[in-house]
Amino acid sequence: MPIDQGSLWSLKNDAPSLLIGVPEIDDEHDELIRQLDHLRGDPDALLESERFSEVLSQLGAQINRHFINEERIFKSFGMPRDVEQCHIDAHTAILYQYTQLNMDLMQGLQLNRIEVLRMIKDWIVGHVAHHDLVIKDYLPE
Repeated sequence: MPIDQGSLWSLKNDAPSLLIGVPEIDDEHDELIRQLDHLRGDPDALLESERFSEVLSQLGAQINRHFINEERIFKSFGMPRDVEQCHIDAHTAILYQYTQLNMDLMQGLQLNRIEVLRMIKDWIVGHVAHHDLVIKDYLPE
């Protein structure tokens, strides 16, 4: 999902099927996807570079804040407990993968940049498609 660097990418304009209908969450998803695309499009952001580390750190902080905010929001309108727990477990798994990636990079393991970027994309876009869209089913009318 490459983004034209000359325009501001948004779910509303470029991927409306990924909108969940909570503007605050949709805006956060937009920002996460823009950060991912920035990382993908930055030729100086090699896995072992300081630039990649900086952007990955920023992205990790954004993902964590987003998960906290998202959980607060979906708990406020009473999703079924099992659906809520499945979603929280998905957040936990992503944060574990994020931590593991950072550990692997700090240890200097040879990782494939394309595979790492694919994993980060799955944390964001894959999570929205497989977990966040479920929130739509429980939004108050």
